Amino acid sequence: MPARSPRPVATFPIVLRELTVLRVRDLTPGMRRVTLGGPQLGAFRSGDIELPALRTEGFDDHVKFFFGEPGEPGGPHARPVLPRQKVGSLDWPEDERPIAKDYTPVRFDPEAGEIDFDFVRHEGGIASTWAEQVEPGAVTWIAGPKMSHGHPENSDWLLAIGDETALPAIGRWLAEMPAGTRARVLVEVGEDSHRQELPTRADAEITWLSRGGAPAGSTDLLERALRDLEWLPGTVFVWVAGETLTLKGIRRHLTLERQVPREQLDITGYWRRTAPVPAPDGAPDAVGDAEPADAAAEPDESAAHERLHELTDLAPGYAIRAAVTLGLFDLVHHGLRDPAELARRCGADPEVFAALLAYLVGIDVLDSGPDGVRLTEVGEELVEDDHSADEYRLDGAQAALDLSLSGLLDAVRGRGGRQLTASGVPLAEAMREDERLGGSARTLIEEEALWFAPGVVTAHDWAAAGTLTAAGHGVGSLANALLKAVPGLRMRIAALPSALRVLREQVLDTDALPRIDLVPQTGPVPGGSDTVLLSRLLDWLPDEDAVHALREAAEGLREGGTLVLVEQVRPEGTAGDPAAFSDLDTALHHLRLTCAFGSGVRTASALSALAARAGLGVRASHDVGWDHRLLVLDPVGGA
Repeated sequence: MPARSPRPVATFPIVLRELTVLRVRDLTPGMRRVTLGGPQLGAFRSGDIELPALRTEGFDDHVKFFFGEPGEPGGPHARPVLPRQKVGSLDWPEDERPIAKDYTPVRFDPEAGEIDFDFVRHEGGIASTWAEQVEPGAVTWIAGPKMSHGHPENSDWLLAIGDETALPAIGRWLAEMPAGTRARVLVEVGEDSHRQELPTRADAEITWLSRGGAPAGSTDLLERALRDLEWLPGTVFVWVAGETLTLKGIRRHLTLERQVPREQLDITGYWRRTAPVPAPDGAPDAVGDAEPADAAAEPDESAAHERLHELTDLAPGYAIRAAVTLGLFDLVHHGLRDPAELARRCGADPEVFAALLAYLVGIDVLDSGPDGVRLTEVGEELVEDDHSADEYRLDGAQAALDLSLSGLLDAVRGRGGRQLTASGVPLAEAMREDERLGGSARTLIEEEALWFAPGVVTAHDWAAAGTLTAAGHGVGSLANALLKAVPGLRMRIAALPSALRVLREQVLDTDALPRIDLVPQTGPVPGGSDTVLLSRLLDWLPDEDAVHALREAAEGLREGGTLVLVEQVRPEGTAGDPAAFSDLDTALHHLRLTCAFGSGVRTASALSALAARAGLGVRASHDVGWDHRLLVLDPVGGA
C-alpha cells in the first residue's frame, strides 16, 4: 500500500464561473497579472443547481481558463466553447472540444471579490495571446479548483524547484508558508529582469537561475543547481514543476541519489517543449500542434487492421502488469542492467523471464543493448507515474476487476456473474479476506469518494444525525469531510480489522481520528445508531445480497432511525438501450461489476426497488455529483 501523503486533500464541486477582467498589469517583462472579479466568485444558481462560492486552499491549485479561437492580431477572441454545468462536475461536449488551459490562482480575496492569475509573456499560444490582448471589462470563464492539497505536514524542510511557469505557485507557497518554515527554492527564468519580489515569513533561501535568453526548456540549470544544493538534515518535502523533459533528470537525482521517498515528492510536468513552439504557455497542455491530416488522402486499410489488432491483443497488458508486479521496472530504473541478475532479484525462472524481457523489448517498453536492459520512454512513465505501481499490479484490485472480464461472455448470456479468482474463491470474498487485494480496492474507492464527498456533506442534515455509524467503501474520505464540516459530530466506522488499519494509516485525517470510533465488525453494522451511512456497499453485492444487507443495517437502527445510502448510479433509461450508459467509463465499469460480483452500476430507481424489497421507503433522493446518489431511507413496516 502506498504511504500517506503529507499533504492533506480537500475536494470541491467543479463550478463554471463567468467573470470580468478588472485589471491587467505587468509584474516583470516576463510575467503579466490579470485580475478577475464578479458575483459568480461567490455562491450562485445555474438553472436549478445551487453552486458554492469559489474555494482555493492550496498553493498549487489549478483553475481552467476557457478560450475562443483568436481573431485578428489585436482583435478579440471568439466566444469559447464551454462545458455544461452538472451537480459537482462538468459535462464536456462531444462534438466540439473546449480550448482550456490550467493556471494557478496567486491571490484570492473573497471580500473584495477579486482573484489574480499570472501569465508567462511570450510570443504565440492562445492563452498568452489572450493575456496580451485582454482589457478591463472583458468577460472570461473559469472552472475550478476541483481540489486543494494543503501545506505539507511533518516535514523538517521544504524544497521548491521550478521554471517561470511554476513561479505563480512558488510565490503563493512562499507567501502562505508558516513563519519559521525552513525552505530552499530554485527558480529558473529567462532573464535577470524577470525576477520577482517573493515576500515570505518562512526561513527561505531563494536561488534565481537565468537562462540568459536561451529558449525555455532547453537548459539543465535547475538540475545542476539541485546537485550543488546543500542538503539539510531531516525529512524533506520536494515540490517540482516545469518543462516535462527537463524534470526527468531532476526526478532521477531525487529518487535514486537523494533517496527521497515517493510520498515526499510532488513532481509535475506543466508543459512540454515541442517545435515549433518557441516558449511555454504556462499551462500543462501547452504543446505544439500536430500537422493536420490530408482530407483528400485515401483511407489506410492497413491502419484499420493494425488498430483492430491493438484493440484485441491481450498480451501487452498481461506482460506489462506481470513485470510491474515483479518489480522489474523499478529495478531497471535503479540501475540494474544484467538480465540474469534481474531474474534473480525478481524471483523468476530465468528461461521464462528471458522470454518476458524479449517481449517487453519488442513492444518498446524496454530497450536492450550492449550495456544491458534500459527503460524506454514508456517504461519511464511506468516508474514516474505515482499511480502505475499499484494500478497495474496483477495482485491488485484494478487487475482483479479487469481479469473478471474473462467471464464476460457468460455474463452477457445471463449465465454468470460472480467471478472466481485463480484459487477458486469468489472475488467478493477475496476482496474481504486478501489484505493486499482488499486494501487496494478500498484505496481506489476512497480516492473516488473524495469527489462526491462535498455533495454528501450538503445533501443531508448531519448535525441532527445523532449517533452516526458508517460502513461500506469510501467511508474514510466521507468521514474526513463530514467531521470537518460538522464540528460537534462523532462517528463510528464499522469494518474488518484490515480495512480499519488501511483507514487509520492511509485515509483518515489525524485531526479527525479522535472523533471516530473504529469498530471491528464482520457482519452488519453495530446496533444502537440513530443514523447509519452506507457508502458504496452494494457495489460488490448481487440484488438478493444487497436486499439482505439493507435489511440488516435497518434492523440495527434505533426506533425512528434513518438509513442513508450513497451509491454510484447510471442514468435512467429503457432497458437494453445503450444510451442508458452515459459514457464509456460507466459502461465498462458496469461490465466489470457484473462479471466480478453480479451487481453492475444500478439506476436510482433500481436502488429504490432494492430498498422497497428490504422494507424501506425513500424519504429523499439527492444527486451528490460525479454520478452518485444519496438516498434517505426509513423503515415502512415489516420487512
